[in-house]
Amino acid sequence: MGGRSTGGWIEKSNLFYGETSLANNGGFASLRWRFPQRQNWSYAKGIYIKGLRHSKPTEHTFRIILKDASCDQVRLANYKVVFSNPDQIQDQPLLIPFTEFDQLEQMGNPLVGSPPFNPMSVNEIGLMAIKPTVVGEFQLEFEEWGLYL
Repeated sequence: MGGRSTGGWIEKSNLFYGETSLANNGGFASLRWRFPQRQNWSYAKGIYIKGLRHSKPTEHTFRIILKDASCDQVRLANYKVVFSNPDQIQDQPLLIPFTEFDQLEQMGNPLVGSPPFNPMSVNEIGLMAIKPTVVGEFQLEFEEWGLYL
């Protein structure tokens, strides 16, 4: 986590919570799940999030983070997509296609000329709350997430 920000995860309710702080050049909190083996997700179109609810829905946006094998070649590199649910719609899942993960970045800076995300070699997934839209306390909760075909 950046600076003096804090964050946590309650698995049984799929709740990501915390507080982002701008102290010490901070401003983000993140969670990461690294897979013990690379995952081949090429059979899917992308990731879905069902029953998404979050604090300050008209202000807060979050990031979903993916890493593939190319990220292992560049320190602190990943692919991120911004998502939110400003209308708090919960009866339909939010769909995030893999084609949206089109820019490899390092510490928020795009890596020009980098390859697109490769769903055949996924090794990590994560969530992030980050400034400027999330400053202070936040909560992100959902019923389930997974891959859609």
